[in-house]
Amino acid sequence: MFLRFLNARTILEIIILWAVIYRVLVSLKGTRGVYIIRGIIVLIISYFIFQKLGLTVLIWLLTNFFAFYLIIIVVIFQPELREALIKLGQRHIFYKGLGKEEIEKILREIVSAVSILSRKKIGALIAIKREMGLKDYIESGVMVNADLSSELLQNIFHPLAPLHDGGVIVEGPKIVAASCLFPHSDSLNLEKGIGMRHRSGIGLSEHSDALVVIVSEENGHISLAINGQLTGDLTSDDLLTILKGQLSK
Repeated sequence: MFLRFLNARTILEIIILWAVIYRVLVSLKGTRGVYIIRGIIVLIISYFIFQKLGLTVLIWLLTNFFAFYLIIIVVIFQPELREALIKLGQRHIFYKGLGKEEIEKILREIVSAVSILSRKKIGALIAIKREMGLKDYIESGVMVNADLSSELLQNIFHPLAPLHDGGVIVEGPKIVAASCLFPHSDSLNLEKGIGMRHRSGIGLSEHSDALVVIVSEENGHISLAINGQLTGDLTSDDLLTILKGQLSK
């Protein structure tokens, strides 16, 4: 009986530990914090190898370095670790009380605005927040905190509007901020003629898990940046289908 209880308790502990580690990994995805995990894994594997080989001096050095390494991690990666801990108690923004119909309504408002801006050849840059926080980019712009609508997005990106430069950040059913500065991508794989708006969209998708919709001011083409990859020449229907697929994961 005790052995059976012990096994059940062990399984429960493994499940809880796995859930916590998984949430941390998801939160750190696309950030510098990923290298923390890689470094720790390398140290742990090295430690067990040294133990098997009986290399006592290396074991002693690694044990002391590991403690020092953890201190360095806490100091250098404090923002990422704080963000990861916050995320442990959160779920995907599009699952916070939002049903499929509400999510689709939000996406249709975005796609409607993008379609109209595309026809008018008005440039636009719209980031849809997912798991990772975008606090730094939100603070670089102007707070809006308004209900999302196609009309409001069109007004924001109108060439004569004061907030048309920069990007808009959407969080759930809200337009959180406008005129935000996104990091430019330095990828060498990008086409030479790609504009700064597209580089900004790709850059943000490299630094976060946000979905970034881009409308070209030159030709009105619609593009979508996901995880550093740009998909261009999308129709409105294509965009809606991809966005729904990404947010249903």
